[in-house]
Amino acid sequence: MYRDDATSDIQQVEQLMLDLVLHETGEAGKAAAYHLSAGGSRVRALLALEAARALAVRGHQAIAIAAACELLHNASLVHDDLQDGDVVRRGRDAVWRRYGEAAAICVGDLLLSAAYAALASTGVCAGALVSRMHKRVAAVIRGQCEDIAMQGRIFSPLDTYEQVARAKSGPLLILPIELALVLGGRADAVATAVEAGSLFAIGYQIADDLEVAERDALNEKLNIVQVLAAAGEPQPRACARDLAVTRFRQAHAAATALPCGCGSLLAVQALRRSEALNVALETA
Repeated sequence: MYRDDATSDIQQVEQLMLDLVLHETGEAGKAAAYHLSAGGSRVRALLALEAARALAVRGHQAIAIAAACELLHNASLVHDDLQDGDVVRRGRDAVWRRYGEAAAICVGDLLLSAAYAALASTGVCAGALVSRMHKRVAAVIRGQCEDIAMQGRIFSPLDTYEQVARAKSGPLLILPIELALVLGGRADAVATAVEAGSLFAIGYQIADDLEVAERDALNEKLNIVQVLAAAGEPQPRACARDLAVTRFRQAHAAATALPCGCGSLLAVQALRRSEALNVALETA
C-alpha cells in the first residue's frame, strides 16, 4: 500500500505522537499513550506521507503533518467512543471505559492540542497549516453535532444524509493531502482534494452503514438503508451498495487528478473499496 521505507516513516510518526502526548502531561498523557498503543491502520498518516513524497516535501515536515493528522483522528475517536457509549476500541477497553469519562475528555483534548503542536516544527508555513487544520477540525465538529441532532430521525432526505456523511469524516481525509499540497506549493489543487476526500467519506459511510443497518434501525440512528427505504426504494441495500460504488469511483477519479500523483493512495483505497462492494453485489 505504501513505499518500501514506510515502516521507518511511520515509526517516526509514532515516536513524535508519543513525545507530544507524554511531555509533562501526567496521567492524561499515559492514557493518551494507552490509546495510541492500540495501533490502527494509520491511513491518514500514510496519506500525508505519500502525498508529501510525491510533492517533494522535506522529511521532517512530512512526519509533522502525518503526526498532526493522526493525532486529530485519534482525538475524534476518543471523544466519539464517549459520546456513543462504545466500550471497545481496537480490541481493548475504550479510554473512557478504562480511565473514566472525565479523563477521556481530557485525553481527547490533549491529542487535539498535540496535533497543533506537531505543526510547530514545519517552519514558516506553520501558521497557514494551523489555520487550514482549524477549518477542517471545525467542519468535523459541525458534522458530529449534525449527526447527534439527527438521532431518532432515521427518515431523512438522501442529500441530508450525504451532507452529514461528508462532514463527519471527509475533513480528516482531505487534510493530509491538503497540508502536503500547501507545503509543496500546490494550494491551487486543494479543491480537488476536497472533492476526492468528501466523495470517499460518503462511500465509506454508506459501506459502514450496510454493516450495521439492523443495529442502527433498533437504535434509531441515521442509516442509508432506512433513508432509501423511506424514499420508496424497493431494494434499499442493493441501491445503497450501488451508490457507495459510484461515490468511490468518483473519489478515485478526483484523487487521480491530483498533481504529481499525490492522491494515489486515496485513489487505490477508493478503487479497492468499490471492487469489494461489487463482489458483494455479485454474491448477494
